[in-house]
Amino acid sequence: STLPQEEMNHLLDYIEGGTPTLLMVDPLPVVNLGIAPSEKAGANRNPFMQNSGPKPKEKGDINAFMNRLGISWNIQQVVWDSYNPHPELATLPPEIVFVGRGNQNPETFNMENAASKPLEELVLLFPGYLGKAPGANITFTPLIESGAQSGLQQYSNMVRRSFFGAQLVTRGLPHFPSAVDYTLAARVSGGASADTSMASKKTDLIVIADIDFISEQFFQIRSQGIPGLNFDNVTFFLNALDQLVGDESFVALRSRRVKHRTLESVESRIQDFVTQRTLEEQEAESDAQVALTEAQRRLDQKVGEVQQRADMDAQAKQILARQIQEVEQRRFTALKNNIEAEKEARIANSKENMESSIRAIQNGIKTFAVLLPPIPVFIIGVMIFFRRRRREAEGAASARRLRS
Repeated sequence: STLPQEEMNHLLDYIEGGTPTLLMVDPLPVVNLGIAPSEKAGANRNPFMQNSGPKPKEKGDINAFMNRLGISWNIQQVVWDSYNPHPELATLPPEIVFVGRGNQNPETFNMENAASKPLEELVLLFPGYLGKAPGANITFTPLIESGAQSGLQQYSNMVRRSFFGAQLVTRGLPHFPSAVDYTLAARVSGGASADTSMASKKTDLIVIADIDFISEQFFQIRSQGIPGLNFDNVTFFLNALDQLVGDESFVALRSRRVKHRTLESVESRIQDFVTQRTLEEQEAESDAQVALTEAQRRLDQKVGEVQQRADMDAQAKQILARQIQEVEQRRFTALKNNIEAEKEARIANSKENMESSIRAIQNGIKTFAVLLPPIPVFIIGVMIFFRRRRREAEGAASARRLRS
């Protein structure tokens, strides 16, 4: 998305010429916010060196570029997902998307595609989502999808601009889940447009809506083999490249790995608590917004009553309205602070309840893991004991009969 229009056109011609291409797009690249498609050209330059060197060329039309390929992509929307199977990483914002088989979406990995079939877990950082453009003459096959409890966040809500450039904000953002499974990566093939003049042009693409998923730290995690962080980011990246060049022999070899079965029933129960927490946060946000709207309505009503009084001239109305507005504004500010504090307390309480419920599940599993295994051994031991006692009694009776 940082390419000028001329270079973007060259790339488009290259792709439409039938060259297999791995295309990665990102609405919010954490590696460098200055190259985000919503930012202007040169936004990542040093503010103290803005006047030095040539002025950067204007960015090309990335929306037209994607539509030409038959892909719908909103540069302003970031996907979030509440699924997080790592308790030690629970403080991460939901915009860091964990994609795994426990996210209650059975189609989260396309099992018909060799590049995505062997995957177990991916991590995407502030990804976007993809779709098929209206009227596009292509085959659009989702490879990676978000979980059941996911939604969208606006880029403008997550980025604050200052003299020193764009800065990421992740705290205090509302999260309202939707009933949509967002496509995070897809295979695109065929003609890109319904225009008959372009019928001879074919595309062969794998598109991933995140560039950070293949950043340097994931190669380091893979090489170091950190326990509990066995992500398949590098595996998916290499599988996609092999599939595009038409040699999948290494895909099967790369897929040979230790399979870790997860506690699916436990993950399902934990996900229920996560869903409940999301709903409680949504309710707290809604109640706070209703209270603030009502407080603002009362303020506007009192000012309006002064403006409608017929026993005062315009100057007196203005002075009185200003006085009432100052008093009511102080009350409104205090009320707003109280509402925000109550909202934050409800959200914190919901989070504590969720965490305590998850700990109760984990402690219950640990307790059963300690208590249940000895029970079969104890039962077998009791059976053997009574069996030996019975045989001893039979032997003693036989001995008494022989002596008699």
